[in-house]
Amino acid sequence: MAEEYPSTAHVLTLVGGILSLIIGFIYAIAGAFFIVSAPSNVWMGGICIIVGFIGGILGILAASMMKNPEKVHSGGVLAIIAAFFSAGGILTFILLLIGGIMALTWKKPEEKAIVLPPPPPT
Repeated sequence: MAEEYPSTAHVLTLVGGILSLIIGFIYAIAGAFFIVSAPSNVWMGGICIIVGFIGGILGILAASMMKNPEKVHSGGVLAIIAAFFSAGGILTFILLLIGGIMALTWKKPEEKAIVLPPPPPT
C-alpha cells in the first residue's frame, strides 16, 4: 500500500509557493529597477527582493516537507508563515494559508489489523 500524505494540502501549498516565487521574481526585477533608477530607493528594492524570495522558498519548502508524513505538521507551520511573507497577493496568501491549515489538521490514517481466518481443519 502506498504511503499516505495530505495530498490536497501538498498541492495547495505547492501552487501557492510557486506563485509566490514567480511573483517574487517579478518584484525582484522591479526592485532592481528601483535600485538602478534612484539609488535613494535601495531599501524599497531590497524589501521587494527579500519578501518575494522568502515567501516562495518557504512555500516550496513547506510543500516538500508535507510529502513526508512525519513532517506534515512542521510543513503546515512553514506554509502558514510563508502565507504572511508571500509576495503574490491575496491568492497566494489564501492558497498557502488553507494548505497550511489542512496540513496541521491532517491525521495519519490508522493501520488496520489484518485478521486472518483460522486454519482449515486437518
